Amino acid sequence: MRINNQNQKFDNISALAKPLSAFYNANATIPTLAIETGVTLGRANVANKTFGKQEAFDRLIEQGVSAVVWIYGVQMLKKIGDFIGKNILKIPQANFDIGFDYLRNPIKNNKINPKAYGFKAANILLSTALATCFIGFILPKISYKLSKKASKEDKKDTLLKNYSFEDFKNNLNSKNKEIKFTSLADKATTAAHILENNSTARLFITDIGVVSGRCINAKTPQMKIGNLFRDITSMYFYLCATKHTVKLLNKLPFLTKNADINPKTLEVINQMLEENKDKIDFNDFLKSTIGEISKEDLEKLDSLFKDKKTVSLNEFSKVFPSKTKKAELMTQLQPFFKENPILDKNEAKDVLSNGLITEPKFLKSVFEKATDGASSDKLKYISAKKLDSIRQSVVDYMNQVNSNLKNGEFNNDFLQKLANKNIKTNLLRYSLGIFVSIFALGYLIPKVQYMIVKALTKKENSSNNQ
Repeated sequence: MRINNQNQKFDNISALAKPLSAFYNANATIPTLAIETGVTLGRANVANKTFGKQEAFDRLIEQGVSAVVWIYGVQMLKKIGDFIGKNILKIPQANFDIGFDYLRNPIKNNKINPKAYGFKAANILLSTALATCFIGFILPKISYKLSKKASKEDKKDTLLKNYSFEDFKNNLNSKNKEIKFTSLADKATTAAHILENNSTARLFITDIGVVSGRCINAKTPQMKIGNLFRDITSMYFYLCATKHTVKLLNKLPFLTKNADINPKTLEVINQMLEENKDKIDFNDFLKSTIGEISKEDLEKLDSLFKDKKTVSLNEFSKVFPSKTKKAELMTQLQPFFKENPILDKNEAKDVLSNGLITEPKFLKSVFEKATDGASSDKLKYISAKKLDSIRQSVVDYMNQVNSNLKNGEFNNDFLQKLANKNIKTNLLRYSLGIFVSIFALGYLIPKVQYMIVKALTKKENSSNNQ
């Protein structure tokens, strides 16, 4: 099978592919900025209607500044730390990832200087801690002083003068749950990798400190309860609601089924299908593309992987000698264990399948497109779970192609239109997911929060007057 990314036939992929791709990048900030803009304006508007202009001004200052620090602060502090490490501490510098799992370990396989990855882990963790401290403990006091100074009227303190609204991120990706730790150092370096490469994780960790700081800064018990309600309920809408909305829409029976797939990979998939259409049995499209494994082979595979996450190429070849060549190519999807090539169970299943999308060269091309080349970079870490999710998205897209086949129609134009339809539909659904998050975070949650605080304050005042 030939995959040629240099001479793409599919050059009319929708221009919407680029903004949609941001939703599939764990380190992207565009979706967060979209949410934050709506949340900041919405919360300021609710504050203005409930407590007046100064409270609204408090929200604009605090929400806006905390959003900038929240989104970019860790990375900015990390760059300062990198400069100190390189020019003052003379720590060896290298652009490597410090995460690892049972398939990939850039530090071990590239023999990275221990001082370098130790410093990198410490730098990321410290940068996160400083940003958290600023947002949770310092910014609330600064914002109140600035808004009070800007106010021409000598107003009395508003009920919620020290309120600050957290900012959280969408689609929490627990992609590193499979990592096994053997020491405190392993835990620290893995946590640092997640914080560096996943904006959702950075913001989630930061929010733990934010919730603590804002509760401590709250002036009354009622405000503490209001802060807790707002911050805890907001986490879901910042971190998960957008992705969950898309999944729900894709499952609704009365809506068009649409694969949740990174648009960057669609060109590779369509080209592969066009080039191999003579190998496809259109009476059983899914068998030709996804493939299948015999019951006997599946039983052998289950026995081989019993209590194991990986097996060596030699172990696999002894059980399936006719598949040795394909298995060897499959082990090169993680080419860093050269002395002892390994396969995990999902890779082994692909070796035993005869579908077009289970070919190692095709998978390598798809993975590289979806990860901007990181999947084949020996210094980068992409988890096995992430690669499995990319592969599953290709399976979902094959099902979408299959459901749209009409009268044997299968050509460049058909595939191009289907790819663009997928992109437009996904962008619309992700946009709806963002709207749901903005509405809840910018209007619904602060509205309920103020109602809770008012009710608690009224109850407290009634008790004191009796």
